Amino acid sequence: MKKITLTNLLILSTAIIFTACSTKDGPKKQAQSIESIIALQQARIASLPLAQTYPVEQEIPLAQTYPVQEVVRVTRTSYTPPRRYQRDYSSLRYNPQIVNKIEWDAKKLLGKKYVWGATGPYCYDCSGFTQKVFRDSGINIPRVSRDQARVGQYVDYSHLRKGDMVFFDTHKKRTGKVTHVGIYLGNGNFIHASSGAKKIVIFNFNQKKYYKKRFLWGRRVINPDTRIASL
Repeated sequence: MKKITLTNLLILSTAIIFTACSTKDGPKKQAQSIESIIALQQARIASLPLAQTYPVEQEIPLAQTYPVQEVVRVTRTSYTPPRRYQRDYSSLRYNPQIVNKIEWDAKKLLGKKYVWGATGPYCYDCSGFTQKVFRDSGINIPRVSRDQARVGQYVDYSHLRKGDMVFFDTHKKRTGKVTHVGIYLGNGNFIHASSGAKKIVIFNFNQKKYYKKRFLWGRRVINPDTRIASL
């Protein structure tokens, strides 16, 4: 468009100069000549085609997004231990007298302080507490929880009975390794020396979901025929 305008102005200027130089009829005819030239140029400009127009590009939509599916975490209330932990002691029988004594002896220690590595008589850690209670009923078990988890009869969560030891994995990320132990009292209750509570307490699995999720397995060591639980 600029090229057309500049060319027209150049032609117009040349025409004006030529007309001014060649006319002999004075300013009146000169003005008429200029007006006719201008009219001619305007007609030419009007006859030029309009600038070609192009369709506006359509906006490209962004890639469609889809909602992220919710990750469902499945927690287990029971845990299948390694095969070496699953030895079945069929000779172990339920003995109400020993079971009641274990419950009684365990409850007598309620409120005692938790101290890691302690075995009594004024403070206990989790396995020191269980060892003390079973020893008072004539049942000898190892000192630490990972070894206690290998004696007696394997019991899953749905078959727990009063007097069974219950084992947990309390690692931040579950590894399947035993780190904690308590004694089951029935009706979802268990007694243990808790590092969190800093004393011996009774918790309920249904009220303390943390322990239900961290439960590994139980062990039954009550045997009226022998006082020593072994592998």
